[in-house]
Amino acid sequence: MADDIRERLISTAESLMRSGRKAESLTTREIAAAAGVSLGSVNYHFGSKDALVAKAAERLFADFEPRWSRVAEAAKAAAQEAAESVAPGNGRAGERAAALASFRAGKDELKAILKDLANAVDLAAGGSEFSIRRELLDGDLATTKFLAPVLRSFLPAGSDERELRRACFFIVAPLQLLFLRGAWFSEWTGIALSDRKERDSVIDSLVDSVLEPFAA
Repeated sequence: MADDIRERLISTAESLMRSGRKAESLTTREIAAAAGVSLGSVNYHFGSKDALVAKAAERLFADFEPRWSRVAEAAKAAAQEAAESVAPGNGRAGERAAALASFRAGKDELKAILKDLANAVDLAAGGSEFSIRRELLDGDLATTKFLAPVLRSFLPAGSDERELRRACFFIVAPLQLLFLRGAWFSEWTGIALSDRKERDSVIDSLVDSVLEPFAA
């Protein structure tokens, strides 16, 4: 029974955030009512609303684990399509077209994942500051290593390994800063990171500035 109530609370908080509600706007009363449990259940099972939201946020971030492989899949599919569109016998042109298509598709898929990740952070922030800091600083994003194989899957063959590692750093480090110091960034630049359209534009600019030199 206790596990059932606990699960209902986590699932309810997760559903509310997935619907677009930010954690900081949720109340203990609202979550308990939507879950169909008593108001005191939140503190009894989690100690606080923030602790409950942190558990729900873990599920939002878990969505991204299987998505990284889609970058390579998108790049490979685009390369094959591009190669097939080139007239037979023009091998060099086909290789160039395939490499460029792979690069564009992989980069676009990477952007899509980073944008959705940023959105998940935005939804979970405030009410789950501990969870956000743990995800960004102690989890996979604590290092640029997780991004290296993703970039290798679509950057042109023969790309310099040191340049690739630098690219990983110059993508991950600024994102960490944006996630953790969003208010400072918004005040300094006038860009409202709370607005998804503006936030997505920042990610587009960041990824393009770091990766476009590889396509030259």
